[in-house]
Amino acid sequence: MTVEQAIKKFKLEPLNLAAAKAKAKELNVDEVLYMNVQKNKYAYIVKDGARGYILYQDEISFYTKMYKGLKMTQLEP
Repeated sequence: MTVEQAIKKFKLEPLNLAAAKAKAKELNVDEVLYMNVQKNKYAYIVKDGARGYILYQDEISFYTKMYKGLKMTQLEP
């Protein structure tokens, strides 16, 4: 999957500079480029050094309020 396809599929939007820096520090990556947060689903496209572009996806359970597990997908530029 390419970056453009992921943006369209997950309806990702670019972040402002302050939010991008804060989220990059929280996720421990170089840059957060795009993000979409819905009620219980999170999706980010990050750029992390030699690993390149990665799509992070996670979901919170309605019942336990815990994360179900982070999925990382390598993207082509």
